[in-house]
Parts: sequence; structure tokens; C-alpha cells
Amino acid sequence: MVIHSECYPCFLRQVLNACKVIGSDESEKKRVLKEVLAYLKDAPDNLPPPYLSRDVYNIISRITGVEDPYYEIKKESNRTALKLYPELKKRVKEAQDPLFEAVKIAIIGNIIDFGAGHNFTLEDIASFENIPIGINHYSYLKEDISSAKTVLYIGDNAGEVVFDRILLEELYSMGKKIFFAVRAKPIINDATVSDALEAGIQQFAEIVDSGSDGPGIVFDRVTEEFKHLFRDCDVVISKGQGNFETLEDIPRRVYFLLRTKCDVVASILGTRLGDIVILKGGVECADGLLL
Repeated sequence: MVIHSECYPCFLRQVLNACKVIGSDESEKKRVLKEVLAYLKDAPDNLPPPYLSRDVYNIISRITGVEDPYYEIKKESNRTALKLYPELKKRVKEAQDPLFEAVKIAIIGNIIDFGAGHNFTLEDIASFENIPIGINHYSYLKEDISSAKTVLYIGDNAGEVVFDRILLEELYSMGKKIFFAVRAKPIINDATVSDALEAGIQQFAEIVDSGSDGPGIVFDRVTEEFKHLFRDCDVVISKGQGNFETLEDIPRRVYFLLRTKCDVVASILGTRLGDIVILKGGVECADGLLL
């Protein structure tokens, strides 16, 4: 996915949100906005939005002096989600198809934007059960997982990683070797190694620093380890819209679990805004085969 015209005002909204969290005064907000506008004016428009996001947030950090504006929000997100864990786990155990229930719960974690600073209850989560599944390739995912030995799971946000843990536990119980990839450094409310550890991911998967410093997988920054895992693992699962934006045209099979949160992505996927997506993605290579 490349930058669309709708992405530019979104960048500016993100700047204002970050400045609000930081507590910037009006003068600092204007300074940040002006520098971001100058950057966007000359930035390439043939890249995925997360590639530009890393530069936008570097500008915010440099001017404000705050490297991780969402630090406290992320910590609270993890604590809140862990309180919900026992009931979520119970729902999986009681489900007719525990794997499908775990997949839905993982996506519910993507629906709930803890980065917005809102604490959700079990009642809130239950209300999401009626959200339409715009794309449902679960049967393909289940089939590929059944024969897989290794799974690379690319995480998204803090708080959400607890919901991911529910699915990781289910995969672990099926005997899969799992690698859980996170961001190399704080950006927005994306999960880093510390968030994954707080969620208890290390009990069921090997936590991997992807090397990516943007809110998605920025391939010119990822580590050699991540490249090998991405290429060689039997199944790759990608959580969230940012990862979709950077991986949707990558030459290998990827399963995307997300909720469409903007009109641009909804249009690309052919879904309605807000739909749940379980997508078997991938781009055909020259020989007609998916890597």
C-alpha cells in the first residue's frame, strides 16, 4: 500500500494527538506541525504510510524531547488487558472451535484501541461480537496451521498483545514453534519487547525484535533474523492495519488479522469501514507460486 491523499490529514491528526498526550503548549504544537508539514511536502509518495510515520514521530520526539509519548498509556493498556485475560481464556476453553474463538479474540484486541486511553470492560468486548466479518479466510488459516511446524506472529499494539497471547497459547497447545515479532523501539502505542514480556508472551513464543522502527514492518530496517523467519516459517500471521499497509503486496503468503479502521484500507480490501478481516494474502511470484 502506498500513501493516499487521505493519509496526509491523518498524519497531522496523529501529531496533534501525540502533542496532547505530551502536554505541548500551543507554540510547541505549531512548531511540530510546521516541521511535519515541511517534511511531508517533499516526502516520497510511493511508500507505505508507516515508512513516513517513523520520520513524523522522530520529528515529534526531537522537538518535544519526549521519545515515548505513549509510555504510560501502554503500561496501563497492558494492565487493563491482563485483568480481562481469565475470562477471555475461559471463552476459548468453552468454544466449539477453540482456534476460531482465539482468532476472534485476537482481532477484538485490534478493534479496541487502547492507545486512545479508554479502558474497556468485558461488556464492551462482548458488544464487538456482532461486528461483521468482511473477509473470512479462517478455513485456509486453520488448514495451513494444521500442517505447520513454525509460526511467525507479527504483533501490533500494547494491550492488544494480551489478546494475541490467547491465540498464541492455542497455537502452542497444538505443538507449534512460535516466534512473536515486535517493534525495535517505541512508536505510538506499538508493542516492544517490554510489552510482550509484560503480557507473558515469552511463556509460549520466542520474542523477536523485528528491527522495524515504524508502526509496521519497515523492511529496510528489519534484522537478518526477522528476514529469515519471515521467509522460512511455515505460517506468517500479521496483526493490525499498520502491518497490513507494509506487507499486503509482499511476495509470500501472509494471514492478516485486523479491523479496517480507515476508508483507504477498507477500499483496498473491498470491505466496509469497521469490518473484521481474516485475510489470506500474498503476491504471486514470477513462477506463479506463493513463497
